[in-house]
Amino acid sequence: MSRALPYVWYPLLSGLAIAAFAAMLAAGAPLAVATYAPVALAALCILALEFLYPERLDWRPRRADVAADAAFMAFVQVLLPQALAALAVLALAAWAHVHAPSAWWPHEWPLGVQMAMMVLAVDFTRYWLHRACHTYAPLWRLHEVHHSPEVLYTLNVGRFHPFEKALHFACDSAPFLLLGVAPEVLAGYFLLYAVNGFFQHSNLRLRYGWLNYVVGSAETHRWHHARDAKTAHCNFGNTTIVWDLAFGTWHLPKEGSVNDIGIVDREYPKGFWAQMLTPFRAPAARRRRSFMRCIADVLVPLHLRLMSRVHGWRLARAARDPMRVQRALLERILFHNQSTTFGREHAFAALSSYERYARFVPVRNFEGLRSYVDTEIGSGEKALTAEPPLQYMRTSGSTGRPKDIPLTYSQLDALRAIQRTSVAFQYRACPEAFSGSILAIVSPAEEGRLENGKPYGAASGIVAAGTPSLVKEKFVLPAEVLALGDPRVKYLLILRLAIAQRDVTYFGTANSTTGLALMKLYREHHAELIADVRNGGFFLEGRLPADTRASLRGRLEPDPARAAELAALHRRGAAVRIADLWPELRMVVTWTCGSAGVSVAALRAELSPRTRVFELGYVASEFRGTVTLGRHAGTGLPTFDTHFFEFVERAKCERGRPEFLTLDQLRKGVDYYVIVTTASGLYRYFINDLVRVTGFLHATPLLKFMQKGKGVTSITGEKLYESQVLEAVGAAMTHLGLNPRFVMMLADAQARTYSLYVEPDRAPHLAATRLAEAVDARLRKLNVEYEAKRGSERLAAPRAAWLRPETGEAYKRHCVAQGQREGQFKCVALDYRKSFGFDLEAHVQ
Repeated sequence: MSRALPYVWYPLLSGLAIAAFAAMLAAGAPLAVATYAPVALAALCILALEFLYPERLDWRPRRADVAADAAFMAFVQVLLPQALAALAVLALAAWAHVHAPSAWWPHEWPLGVQMAMMVLAVDFTRYWLHRACHTYAPLWRLHEVHHSPEVLYTLNVGRFHPFEKALHFACDSAPFLLLGVAPEVLAGYFLLYAVNGFFQHSNLRLRYGWLNYVVGSAETHRWHHARDAKTAHCNFGNTTIVWDLAFGTWHLPKEGSVNDIGIVDREYPKGFWAQMLTPFRAPAARRRRSFMRCIADVLVPLHLRLMSRVHGWRLARAARDPMRVQRALLERILFHNQSTTFGREHAFAALSSYERYARFVPVRNFEGLRSYVDTEIGSGEKALTAEPPLQYMRTSGSTGRPKDIPLTYSQLDALRAIQRTSVAFQYRACPEAFSGSILAIVSPAEEGRLENGKPYGAASGIVAAGTPSLVKEKFVLPAEVLALGDPRVKYLLILRLAIAQRDVTYFGTANSTTGLALMKLYREHHAELIADVRNGGFFLEGRLPADTRASLRGRLEPDPARAAELAALHRRGAAVRIADLWPELRMVVTWTCGSAGVSVAALRAELSPRTRVFELGYVASEFRGTVTLGRHAGTGLPTFDTHFFEFVERAKCERGRPEFLTLDQLRKGVDYYVIVTTASGLYRYFINDLVRVTGFLHATPLLKFMQKGKGVTSITGEKLYESQVLEAVGAAMTHLGLNPRFVMMLADAQARTYSLYVEPDRAPHLAATRLAEAVDARLRKLNVEYEAKRGSERLAAPRAAWLRPETGEAYKRHCVAQGQREGQFKCVALDYRKSFGFDLEAHVQ
């Protein structure tokens, strides 16, 4: 029965609406009542059904969507001239039908036939108007309002700009008034158009079968709302689809579905009043931004002040009993995902407590979950989560394949809530940081598409995409700039945009090396960049994609006064620092813990003593571990209301005798490995990160990230795995005709590079630089984040050295002397130089 229902809803409710219309007319009901009552009832039924039988769970609207669409429905479709015009149409049609009937219309034909003729005639004119709206820029600016929602559901059928509705009126009413068509025909057409439109935009699970070749269906119309403009150039029909069939624009693939809808401009405003004005923004983009920026400068600090108090009170209250929150969270995750493949295999339905969860669900890393993720991507099976992934967060993996972490809509909402809390505490620590422009550098939200059509990207960009529009008015960089593929062009464009803004007060980037890389580029190209500020434009503009150039409209205008100020800095003779470019900078938010702390010292030398360096927090692609409160450097409150945490003492884990602990069992000053469970399908996930308990907020431990665990290093966020090093060295040595006897790669955070030491099986005939180049090239292929950091010069090229024979044995004797058992000795191939404890330089040939 459930398979048949999607085929039933459309013909059933449409037929009932037509029957009710005919019956009410026959009973002598007023024409307006006979028309609007069936339409309203059909709309209510569709709203209820799409809640019970949704096509996509991730298309369920949020409160902001409903508010905006309700406003469009109320003002544009009802209260504004639409309702009055509809009544006027009916009155004029009645007069024209009696006094001036045209011979061009078959007035004597049955009502149903005339309604069908009007559908065909109106849709012919509307078809060409619709195509024109997707072809010509002035019309697209109006029609863009309709395509701006990122979810499809019943109410957004009414999201049209009033000026476009006026054009619709000219097509579907005015010509037929002139022909003297009977008001009953006009009313019948409106009923068919309205009911079909509600179905067409609904999130109800619908299957039309052969009706896809007759009516403008939900199945065909969803393709028309695809974000990709080429895909969306199809299915222009409103009530009928016959004109798309006739003119070659009908499109409905047998397999696949639309995974991403909306418009290319992800920063397009979503509010009702903003969309009333947005079609007219192009001629005065800069003036509009200035006006909106003034509003943002006033309202954003007020909002953050309120949020800092609200979030502070909420977290303090929850921190008194974190395990109550943790156990309730785990219970929700298990309940919602008990029907998944993973949930059935691990008896989620029977896991009534954490203790049973820990007993029946083993700890695993991503490779232990990869088969479930691959199944989810390949077939759409609900392998890990009942809620389908919205997209994926890509990061480097322990093998040559990257990790694609699923991200559900509810998890994204939770991550954005964590981000709001984090920013609220940043404001509490330094309110002045939010008084000026915000320079926020994140990785792109979308870097590509998987085989299931869903996007993958970086967690930071995905979360940042949800920043409120008013806050974005203070951003220096549009999202399109951050998505540029060429790192050198991207960072030079970031500099061009940023140095034009003297009032930057906030600088956010995960890696402190980004700030150092920017200043290196600035010192190399300051002459070109200052000339760009003076004259307008960007000296590498020809290398920018069209969408990036469009996003820069009004941002690259000449500013001779600012250029003169920048030029004066270079006449002083001293090296220009970040503090000189942005003298109002009050806060830099970045990683300061672990190996990142070394480059932070170099970054501080670029800053004014008044600029506070604030810890970003324990953040990974898989989840966000802490929110920095600002009380102690690097310390954060775990996100215990979003992720379920377990811990293992470092010493016990590395001895192979793990004891799993919850938040309430941790001790101050102890280092722990982290295991996390998330709503996006990571169950008892071992991320190989070490954190230290630095104190407590009420009953909740405060955590500080220390470093990656054994076998993984990270200097600038590249997360290099031991297995990748061994594969790269093995391939390079084979190419050189040698075999390694001992390999050690040391991460040198001070120099922002890796040093490779290899003991070959015989005397090498080539310089070690050849080995370094070959290993570097292989690592760039194996690790997407290593490639990104090398490409942006945040990570320097690796160095290599040949070791004398028997160095490996000397290192083993050293480890045994330090207390390791010879029979259990396992030599790692990747470590940090600062903690390695053996002088390899003394053994270099």
